[in-house]
Amino acid sequence: MKAEDPHLTSGLHRYAILVACCALIAIAFGAIVTSLERPIAVNPTAITPAAVSFEFWHRATGVLALILTIVLAFWLASAKSHKQAVQFGWIAASAGLIEAALGLGPVLLALAPLTDILHALLGPIFLASIAAIAVMTSESWQRGPVLIEDSWHPSMRTLAIAVPAIVLLQIALGAAYRYRALGVLWHILNAMIVLLSVLIVAVFLIRQFPEHPTLRPAAIAAAIIASIQVLLGFTTFMMLILFPETDLAVVITSVLHVVNGSLTLGASVVLAIEIRYNTRPQAAA
Repeated sequence: MKAEDPHLTSGLHRYAILVACCALIAIAFGAIVTSLERPIAVNPTAITPAAVSFEFWHRATGVLALILTIVLAFWLASAKSHKQAVQFGWIAASAGLIEAALGLGPVLLALAPLTDILHALLGPIFLASIAAIAVMTSESWQRGPVLIEDSWHPSMRTLAIAVPAIVLLQIALGAAYRYRALGVLWHILNAMIVLLSVLIVAVFLIRQFPEHPTLRPAAIAAAIIASIQVLLGFTTFMMLILFPETDLAVVITSVLHVVNGSLTLGASVVLAIEIRYNTRPQAAA
C-alpha cells in the first residue's frame, strides 16, 4: 500500500487531538450537570439555574464534538489511512450519534435510568475512540512497530483487550450508582480490580521493556491515570458522606472523578492498541 502523505497524517493527528479536547470538555459539562441535578432523583423540583446553564453548554459542546467527529470519520475514510483508524472513526461517530439521541431528555425519560447509564457510558467510549485515532495518526505509529515477543500466559495481547473491558464495566457501575440504580459496593470492589489489572500490565511493560519508545510511555500514563482515578473515587465517596450532594467540594470532586474516568478508559484503550501493534505471539518469534 502506498504510504500516506506525512503532512496529511500530521493534520489528521492534530485534528483528532482537537476533537478529543472538545469531547472531554463536553463530558466535563455533563458531569457538572449530573452533579448539580443529583437531588432531582429525590426531589424533581430541585433543578437549579446553574444546572440549566451547564446543560446548554453540555449540549453545545457535545454537538460540536459530534460534527467534528463526523468530519474526522469521513476524512479518515477518504485519506485511506490505517484500516483500524477508519474503524475507530466510525465507532466514534456512531457513539456520538447515539449519545445525541439519548441526550434528548424528556423523549426517553420513561426508560431512565437505563438511558442515563448508557449516556454516561457512550461519552467515554466516544473519547477513547478518538484517542485511539490520535495515536494511530501519530508520527511514532507511522514509523512502524517496534516488535517485542509476547511470552506472557495469559498473553499481553489478551490482557490488552481485557483491561479496557474492566474499565468500561467500572464506568457502568459508577453510572448505575450515580443514577441510584445500584449500590456503591460493586463500584468500589471493581475499582480495586481495575487498578490491579492496569498496574500489573503497566509495571511489567515498564520493567521488561524500559527503552521501548511507545509502550513505556503508554504504560506509565495508564498507571498514573488509573491511580489518580481510585484516589478521586475515594475522595468523592468521603465527600458525599461528609457534605450535602450540592456542596461545591462534592461537585468538584465528582466532576473530576467522572472526567478522569473517561481518561482512564482512553488510556487503557491507547495502551491496548499499542500492545497489539508492538507485540507478536511467541509462536511467531
